[in-house]
Amino acid sequence: MVIKKILSITTLWYLTVAFAISLVIPIILAELNLSDVQKIGFALFGVNVVYAVLSGLIVGFKKEPAVYLLFFPIIYLLGVKLFFENYAYYFSLIYVVITYLAYGITKE
Repeated sequence: MVIKKILSITTLWYLTVAFAISLVIPIILAELNLSDVQKIGFALFGVNVVYAVLSGLIVGFKKEPAVYLLFFPIIYLLGVKLFFENYAYYFSLIYVVITYLAYGITKE
């Protein structure tokens, strides 16, 4: 039953949004010619943290499989090499922790 849930249109939506947040947003920021500090502040501390919290809450409230929470950090790891320095790899661990904490808030 869990396999059917994982191989569904919902999975495609979570993958698409995770792809957009972790890869498309940095491309847009690169095209805007922002400074490195602005890119890091906006992408790593702003958009990504908000998405991590929201995805954890949404998955928890909808009672969907927790594996959906791993999509964003994994895709983020693939895109780090393209847009950020090596220190940005550590942010994936932070995003996993934030996401699962938000997910845990919804559990009773």
